[in-house]
Amino acid sequence: MSLQELQSVRVMDSRQWIEGKSDLLWSEPERPSVSAAAFRQAFGQLAAGVSIVTTQDRDGQMLGMTATSVTSLSLDPPLLLVCVDNRTRTAAALTDDAPFVVQFLAQDQEALARQFASPAADKFANVAYRLTESGAPAIEGALATLECLPYALYPGGDHTIVVGRIVDVQVADIATSPLLYFQSRFLNIGPKSRG
Repeated sequence: MSLQELQSVRVMDSRQWIEGKSDLLWSEPERPSVSAAAFRQAFGQLAAGVSIVTTQDRDGQMLGMTATSVTSLSLDPPLLLVCVDNRTRTAAALTDDAPFVVQFLAQDQEALARQFASPAADKFANVAYRLTESGAPAIEGALATLECLPYALYPGGDHTIVVGRIVDVQVADIATSPLLYFQSRFLNIGPKSRG
């Protein structure tokens, strides 16, 4: 069995496990959920690091999106998770078992974050990148670059929780502050800039 077939089996096993555990999910139909506006207002108070997730679909189209819902998950094996909006083309590739790269952005990369958050057809226009060993595009100049192979997928409402096994890490030599997102705007927290 090939590595890709093994990864597909692992993703399918994860889907079946979560679907089989649906009786563990607690729901109280008498109590409505908060509104989208209240949800956004509350989470706007949580500062988050800004990342870009990049991948390629089966046709070789390079895709990417700006993300703030990225976190470490496990040290052994080394796993991370990212939550992706199901309506995006990037989500379609990631749920199709595409390898991907997560880039942690520096404070001077706000324009890049905006470019990948836009609906632009070619988000890689005028962006320096290289292809990783797995074939996913990695943007040059990020604070850290984490290459991932698909590990598991979980449903999360209008998003999918994508878990990746980290197979390569590159950390920038230049010390600078990260780019943050807080109260619906990008935030510069420190005096360190590239120099």
